Amino acid sequence: MREQLTDNNLVDEILADFQSAEIDDTTKAILKFAVKVTEAAYSIRPTDLNDLRNLGLTDETLFAIVEIVGFFSYVNRMADAFGVELDDFLDQE
Repeated sequence: MREQLTDNNLVDEILADFQSAEIDDTTKAILKFAVKVTEAAYSIRPTDLNDLRNLGLTDETLFAIVEIVGFFSYVNRMADAFGVELDDFLDQE
């Protein structure tokens, strides 16, 4: 994330508590949805998706969010199961 954002203080705010960070409401809603997908995907309801659509997100964007969350969850579980330290692996590139 630090490579994408030029404001390290903002990165720290987002990592500490994105809901109180100085980011726009749409980004907060996306992050809140991503957390819900991560922690309790079974609890996603049509209203969750409609709330994001009402913020201007398309179904393609919603699919991408869920796809990315799912991919990171998968990779983290694989790494945890095999004891892989991803930060060390990524630093080698």
